[in-house]
Amino acid sequence: MRTVRVDPADPVFAGHYPGFPILPGLFVLDHVRAALPGHRVIALDRAKFLRPVFPGDTLTVSTELTAEEDHVRCAAKVSTGAGAVAEFKLRLVAS
Repeated sequence: MRTVRVDPADPVFAGHYPGFPILPGLFVLDHVRAALPGHRVIALDRAKFLRPVFPGDTLTVSTELTAEEDHVRCAAKVSTGAGAVAEFKLRLVAS
């Protein structure tokens, strides 16, 4: 499990979106990737975004890994205090 606070001063909020800053989904996915040390993402099989992430939110990333023949499957859930914000299914290899 990984917990990270979304920095309200992050420059990404200046352009995404002015007057209604939300964290882009790619950045949410990057927090999942950071929660998987020793692994490299080779495929994103599914991404489901459930609610926006706002500046100052605290993200909690939980992952469940399952070994397959030549890779690892990962089911990841990302949440804030308001509830689930995203779910991902990834394929990984050791890095």
